[in-house]
Amino acid sequence: MDDGSQPAADARHVSSEPVGGPGAPLRRILGPVSVACVGVGVAIGSGIFATPGEAAKHLHSPGALLSIWVVAGFVTLLQSFVTAELATRFPRAGGEYQFLREAYGDFAAFFFGWSFTIFIVGGGAGTIAAAFGEFIAELLVMDQPWSAPLFGCAAIAAVTTVNALGLRTGAVTQNLLTFLKTSAVVAIAVGALLMARRAVPAAQAAAPTGGATLESYLLALLPAFWSYSGANDSAKLAEETRDVNRALPRALLATVTVLTAVYCFYNYALLCAARPDQMAGVRSVPAMIFAPLTGYPVNEMILIASALVCLGALSSTFLANIRVTYAMARDGLTFRALGRMSAKQAPVASLVVGAVLACAFVVNRRFEDILRIYFLASALLFGLTYASMIVFRLRDRREGRAFPSNVFRTPFGMAVAGLLIVIELAIGASIISSDLRTGSRDSLMTLALLTALAVLYVVWKAVVARFAGADHSGGRR
Repeated sequence: MDDGSQPAADARHVSSEPVGGPGAPLRRILGPVSVACVGVGVAIGSGIFATPGEAAKHLHSPGALLSIWVVAGFVTLLQSFVTAELATRFPRAGGEYQFLREAYGDFAAFFFGWSFTIFIVGGGAGTIAAAFGEFIAELLVMDQPWSAPLFGCAAIAAVTTVNALGLRTGAVTQNLLTFLKTSAVVAIAVGALLMARRAVPAAQAAAPTGGATLESYLLALLPAFWSYSGANDSAKLAEETRDVNRALPRALLATVTVLTAVYCFYNYALLCAARPDQMAGVRSVPAMIFAPLTGYPVNEMILIASALVCLGALSSTFLANIRVTYAMARDGLTFRALGRMSAKQAPVASLVVGAVLACAFVVNRRFEDILRIYFLASALLFGLTYASMIVFRLRDRREGRAFPSNVFRTPFGMAVAGLLIVIELAIGASIISSDLRTGSRDSLMTLALLTALAVLYVVWKAVVARFAGADHSGGRR
């Protein structure tokens, strides 16, 4: 389908403003390879090294541990179907932000936009940067309290600068980093298989076999979901993608296929070389597995690979996710300056805001803390997104419209969206339940900030209305 065939709703953003001004139309620069690399690039990040050990804290069976990567991959595939339908229905910058605005109006869009900017851009990038900082600090044998946060913030500054140079520069950089880090992960998996002293059945026999409750399985799924998170972020670049109605659904499917294959192979290799009780709580399972290779700089090589993976994920995260902040500003739901694009199509002001927020998370929170904050916020935000697909389908039926011919159709769409909503609710409930039991205040802090954003919307609209009224009065005078 030609890119000119866009839903009528897309016409509202066609503008006569000069390139770079708020509301200016975006050029379709990205091809299908770059779009697919965005999802793979965002997803393969700190989680590939840090989360196998986190998952093993909750599950003690190799089979159960391997299954979470299959389950998370399947759920991500369902999410990709829904995202493809929504993004081809509304192919504009910002992805989920646009879907919620069309479904529920400005309040939901404001709530999502700022929540996403704070918790997903700030918290998500902060999580990756925190892991990067820890890897570099260990590589340089620096154990000062400030060393890891410093390196994490330096990485954020570097990728912000690269993406500020323009969309093409950011895309080429993340494509290269995606290829290099995926190759590094596969190489580590091959090395783990060579190190293995037993096959998976033998490891299962040797491992402790504690029973898994539903809550423990859901908590183990969180690290796996974190490793897949970002697989659908290419949808936020829909307005900048060539032949979007064809390229985007295919790119989303390719992304999930690659991620599931890489993650299952990688974790299978780790479980061949180590038991779950050995992996539990270990920050970098590959480093533990290769530790017996004395006389070789194996640990240093793994730390370098780990840092490379995190750097690539940071680059892709800022390339795609900051489009939400940009889109919100373009629609007048935050400061208009954040809705400006440079001549090379980079939202520089929005990038700076995202970088500052990410650095704040790196400095003030540990990896595990950021992970829980991220997932509690995203459970609510993405649950609303999946519900928006149901809203659009019901709206079409009520108004007697046929399903748009140029939009990807999710198989069993209503049931799939309902299942995804239930999963998000279960994840959120598990996090809150765990925090209540352990006395953690992360859930309360997250919910308090989300509530504050709802209040901020009322204040924002009042301020905008007041200034608009003043401008109107000035015009009459």
